[in-house]
Amino acid sequence: MLKLTRRRFGQLVIATTTVAGFGYLGKRTVAQTSSIIYSVRVPKTGQLVIQSLDLATKQIQNLTTIFIERGEQLGSIGYFGSNKFVLSISPLKTAANENNSPRLLIVTVGKSPTSVPISGLTKEQNLQSVLVTNDGSLIGLVHKADKTSSILVKIDQYTGSINTVNNITLPVTERFDNLAQSRLDNVVESNEIIYTTTLSQQGNTSLVQLDLTKGQVSPGAQLTIDGKVWNSGFSSLASASGDQIYALGAPRYVTPNNLYSINVSTGVMTLIQQLDVIKTTTSSSGA
Repeated sequence: MLKLTRRRFGQLVIATTTVAGFGYLGKRTVAQTSSIIYSVRVPKTGQLVIQSLDLATKQIQNLTTIFIERGEQLGSIGYFGSNKFVLSISPLKTAANENNSPRLLIVTVGKSPTSVPISGLTKEQNLQSVLVTNDGSLIGLVHKADKTSSILVKIDQYTGSINTVNNITLPVTERFDNLAQSRLDNVVESNEIIYTTTLSQQGNTSLVQLDLTKGQVSPGAQLTIDGKVWNSGFSSLASASGDQIYALGAPRYVTPNNLYSINVSTGVMTLIQQLDVIKTTTSSSGA
């Protein structure tokens, strides 16, 4: 019997993903997208394991393990394709590590990670989420330390420089978390729309659509599950098939996390399965 190395097995898992459709608000022609969820779990402090979940077979495969410094935390994970990931790493706000800087960690399975320092943030700002867009570029969501006054930014994956997306102004009275993007047959239209979420003071969570071409911020549906308003926020958002996106989270005071699908037209959430990880993503290209 032919034996496979862990690296080769991970490559085969990624190479043999199945595909399904994805649509924007159920009114667009959908493109093909992967049924693989990539995620990060933390077995112990400073250790991050990147893994894949095949939604068709429910098989979970560890792809690679990396380490970050004590006093750092993972903000988000994105996937470029071809076994290449980007992780946003931020320092914890403590006196012991106040000199640490936020950075991108570029991780290719089977190779040593590359660290790219982030430039352009003030001391009061934190890079909360990074999205690998459909064209392979990076867009991020920046918060103030108190999680107010969010701004959308473009990030250079090679230099770490940040520039504000000037035609998108997020209301300062609302808290925004996480980013995801739809994938459509119409590439131009697909690249226009980004999803994020906003939370009320009570924690009630709603979808928001950001149109990068028109500069529009459009409130979407309030999220519900089993007829009840969802009031717990999410750890991650990620693209999905059809009229959906994925969300990683759990009800208040409940652990571990679950993977949900969200109907972007109605805001109705459906539980897919328990998933004991802290961040998730899918392929930017659907491959």
